[in-house]
Amino acid sequence: MANVDNPHGFRPLNRSLFGGPGAALMQCHKLVGYGTALFIGDAVTRVASGVQATPAISAAITPGTTPSFGVNLVYGAASTATTNHLVVPAGNSQLFEIQDNSDTDGVEAASAVKNANIELNAGSTTTQLSGHELDESTINTTNTLDLKMHGLLQVADNAYGAWARVLVTFNRSQLSDLIAGI
Repeated sequence: MANVDNPHGFRPLNRSLFGGPGAALMQCHKLVGYGTALFIGDAVTRVASGVQATPAISAAITPGTTPSFGVNLVYGAASTATTNHLVVPAGNSQLFEIQDNSDTDGVEAASAVKNANIELNAGSTTTQLSGHELDESTINTTNTLDLKMHGLLQVADNAYGAWARVLVTFNRSQLSDLIAGI
């Protein structure tokens, strides 16, 4: 059965690489001046200009350059301040599922344990789901790529090839050691 092209951003699996439960959610906020909506499943980064006691977040990530803070679980409209964002932290080997963008021929078994960058596609205001995908054209062993792949999501409707859903952890997290502050 062929995989379905259905971008949905990052889906937290609520467990870590070590088999334990997922990390506690963090409450965050989005600034009114951020002119892009935050979608459910967007990779987000922490920004320095927060106005609340909680971290300020945005999806203004440059793939391969900006370390991620986590994955947003609450929709926030563009240019609207929102204070109720819940974020699954990107550190501590938290597992997420994401679909590959099928730039070439899809994820194959030999490449399913390498690294890759995020492709930042627009989300849907109808479903409020993210359009972020794994950028298949960047799959490599390079350690500075955004994501570390851990294999195929083991479900009946998923197979290697175009639009495969892959298990990933964030290779570059703002919560990791030796990452510059904001």
